[in-house]
Amino acid sequence: MPEKITYELPLNERIRTFLRLEDLFEQMHHLSQHDGEWQNRAELNCLLDILAISSRTDLKKEIIKEIERHTKCFIVFSQNPKVDHQKIKQSIDKLSQLSDNLLASKERIDYILTEVNLLKCLAQRNSIPGGTCDFDLPAYHFWLNKTLKVRREDIHAWTKNLGSIRESIFTLLQFIRFSAKSSSEIAHSGFYQQSLETIIPVQLLRVSTDINARYFAEVSGGKHRFTVRFMQPQESERPLQSDCDVEFTLSICQL
Repeated sequence: MPEKITYELPLNERIRTFLRLEDLFEQMHHLSQHDGEWQNRAELNCLLDILAISSRTDLKKEIIKEIERHTKCFIVFSQNPKVDHQKIKQSIDKLSQLSDNLLASKERIDYILTEVNLLKCLAQRNSIPGGTCDFDLPAYHFWLNKTLKVRREDIHAWTKNLGSIRESIFTLLQFIRFSAKSSSEIAHSGFYQQSLETIIPVQLLRVSTDINARYFAEVSGGKHRFTVRFMQPQESERPLQSDCDVEFTLSICQL
């Protein structure tokens, strides 16, 4: 059980998309470890959300741009005699491999929706509350009652082209989080504000507090400044800002 709970705020649309996809991929991985109709339903819902996100933007192009940006940063870091040049080289090689894997795949990420009728029907019905009920999609009901082996083989076939996307997003976010400059701060009466340097854009803010705290962190802001408010949940009303001084760890991720 972790001792801290961390709240994150992405400061640009690209990282916002990456965090959403990371969450969906983690859900899919967890659900894939279990067998059952409801786990499979939830797993395919995650897949459809991933495909929906990818259809709204050229996701592969955005990932490659971020890989190129990271590579340029690591090349600059390599000119510093105090850094671990072996690790820098390993990071650059890793990024190069990720880029090659993405470029090797020519299809659109959501191409599977045009090839698998079941997924196309699910995508069309998924926005309707209860729209994938058995009487709505008997073909789905039929598939859910196939053997585990058959269902797992189908899901693997439908998701195999997402492996390089998943690995790239996880790696890029890991680099961004590890770039953090962390400090211990105090939010007086539950409020904290700070300006940001604009020379190197901040990608992500992370606020960590004790997991047993009676409040949660509400982080908001943009590229110039941000605020953190520690809020106490209320049973039937809007959360109230804490009137106590709150100690927390602030991580500013710049890469």
